[in-house]
Amino acid sequence: MDKGTALTLLGLNDTIEQEEIMERLDAEAFAVRDHFMRQPVIPTLFRSRVNRLVELSDVGRVLDVKPLGAPVDLPILLPSGENFVLLVRNHVENIRRLRTTMAATLDPDVLVRFGNTLCNLQVRYMEQFLALSLDIAGEAVHEMPVPAREEADWQQLLESIGSSEKWAETLIAKERARMAQMLEREVS
Repeated sequence: MDKGTALTLLGLNDTIEQEEIMERLDAEAFAVRDHFMRQPVIPTLFRSRVNRLVELSDVGRVLDVKPLGAPVDLPILLPSGENFVLLVRNHVENIRRLRTTMAATLDPDVLVRFGNTLCNLQVRYMEQFLALSLDIAGEAVHEMPVPAREEADWQQLLESIGSSEKWAETLIAKERARMAQMLEREVS
């Protein structure tokens, strides 16, 4: 990548000041980090954002721009858990830990690690969720497609695990359908 290409990827021209380049690169990294921190983890979408961060990292190297914030290490993550309740609780806690730690940097290289970790964690979680929730979902089957962004509220999900009411089966069935759709896209 040359300097002209790097500036074009940031939407800038070659008469721009170095300070403005730094601000633009930081703003681009911030936008991706903000997406990681606020949106439901949808692996295919997050992977496209990871690719953007790799691009921004290359741009930063070519333009000799140092990212804002100190490099941070991944936090210690909890194991997925042996039962359905632990799976959901530990997953929610792991996502919280990753997002909290990620807030300390705008370094694209560091954010790539966090983005990949979020994707991998979510895929494993969805696979385990589908396996562990089979009995709890009961006879309920959600026939309609569920948008990937319509993630079930984790507190309601935990409440539904111990409930034998129809709404609980329906909630779990809908979340199962959403996850199955996302995993299907991962494979294809």
